[in-house]
Amino acid sequence: MEAKATVIGNSLVEPSILELANNLPLTTVPPRYVRPEIDHPLIRNDDSSAQQLPVIDMHTLLSGDDSELEKLDHACKEWGFFQ
Repeated sequence: MEAKATVIGNSLVEPSILELANNLPLTTVPPRYVRPEIDHPLIRNDDSSAQQLPVIDMHTLLSGDDSELEKLDHACKEWGFFQ
């Protein structure tokens, strides 16, 4: 059974990841969840150029620390968190 998007008013509601996972086998990945090739990070084997996964300290974030909020903003934009 394939998950289908439904229209509610003027908005298109996409199936959630859970709905997609429950309807296996999934034969294609919905375009909404595919990042264009240009967005893929270049990852090399040498440690000097390896990207670091962003780490967000939720306690610091909730304390109102602007630098942690900036890290969260960057992580969301560059890594696609909370999609």
